[in-house]
Amino acid sequence: MKTNIDINSVLVVSQNQVSADLSSDADGSVVILNLKDGVYYELKEVGMRVWNLIQQPHSIQLIKNILLEEYEVDAEQCEADLLALTEHLAKLDLIQVK
Repeated sequence: MKTNIDINSVLVVSQNQVSADLSSDADGSVVILNLKDGVYYELKEVGMRVWNLIQQPHSIQLIKNILLEEYEVDAEQCEADLLALTEHLAKLDLIQVK
């Protein structure tokens, strides 16, 4: 599935997954089960923050702005990493792009 994702794309988690927050401390993670293929995936730290943000539809631009406020990261690097993560999650059918 080829998905065109850009900074204005709106993301939300797919209905084809279930996830559990395993945060018991600051180094927590979220585990996601893809219901289509039965494979588990894990996101830590920033990936987990992104996952939590897209429980409700949010644009990549909004997510980027939030991450820039919360983490010390270069804006260009943040956008590149965020686009790479969301493209990967979309290919796995864990998120929907609107």
